[in-house]
Amino acid sequence: MKTRKQGNVIVLTVPAKFNLQPGQEYVALKGELGSITYVPKVNNIFENALENNETLRFEDEFNEDKK
Repeated sequence: MKTRKQGNVIVLTVPAKFNLQPGQEYVALKGELGSITYVPKVNNIFENALENNETLRFEDEFNEDKK
């Protein structure tokens, strides 16, 4: 694999055999020795809750056993 310049960015091609889907977002992490790891980006439950006016507070739905 070899990097190439495309506009203002450096591109690293991913082989088709990895079966990645177009449009999937990844977070890139660079290791101390120059390694690069791509991790699929997941939804932020806190941002989603704010956008949907939901709360993430724990609510106890169980009745306490009084015996």
